[in-house]
Amino acid sequence: MKEESQPVVLVAEDHPVNQKVATLLLTNMNMEPRLADDGRLAVELYKMERPDIILMDIMMPVMDGFHASKEIRRLEFGRGTHTPIIACTALDESKIKEECIAASLDDYLGKPYSKEILATKMELWLGIRVQRKSLPQMAQAFAAAAAPADPIDRQHLRLLYGLEQLDDVLALFLAVTETLMAQLDSAIQNQDLVSIRRIAHEIKSGSYAVSAIDVARLCVQLEEAAGNWPEVVKTYPALALAFAKVRDFMQVKQVQGEETAGLLPPAINAAERHPGAPEG
Repeated sequence: MKEESQPVVLVAEDHPVNQKVATLLLTNMNMEPRLADDGRLAVELYKMERPDIILMDIMMPVMDGFHASKEIRRLEFGRGTHTPIIACTALDESKIKEECIAASLDDYLGKPYSKEILATKMELWLGIRVQRKSLPQMAQAFAAAAAPADPIDRQHLRLLYGLEQLDDVLALFLAVTETLMAQLDSAIQNQDLVSIRRIAHEIKSGSYAVSAIDVARLCVQLEEAAGNWPEVVKTYPALALAFAKVRDFMQVKQVQGEETAGLLPPAINAAERHPGAPEG
């Protein structure tokens, strides 16, 4: 390890929102994240940094996580070293178990992962005690009161990460997803089924990370329907509408001046942040 107090964690991840979340969580745990946008960059960064542990996304451009892991194991061969590599993916573990074994991956971390689960994995493979910061008392008190009809699952998001920087994460999600939705619209117009499947997967990844469950669910449907054009035509408008609801929800919260993107219930926010202001 570079320093016992600050393990270096190589995060191989191509989605900006997942990169941001991983960086915030690891920094909060007093660890040093190093980011690689694809598998090939992950291998190069491994050579330079010699990280203590690797979080390896499976589906990445240029070189996927399986091939990157195999290359890292090849580099380790004969040196007597073994860096723990944890597969990070939204895919079902049973569907990739054999490939994980073949690539000599050590463990599996399903997306989206919580702060607590990530800390547990770090403790297991690094053999250290990871610091954990508790949720703010106010957030703990009112998390259960989050409105279930909101397009973002506010309760789950707060409990998942417990981050003070959720505004930044959500703003990044909106910016990235706006671009991806424009690309998806173009792919739909061109009936480019390969691009439709790829873009839907990218939107799904970021949506799960911020608990935009309806958007993520429709992306799954679009991925599965990418070989069935009538189903694609049927699913895409629903996805566009679901994302528009998320975007509008976020913009309303920003106009209202509410911190953490309205992650506390509106009635609580009105009373606590704007005394005397009418609710709604």
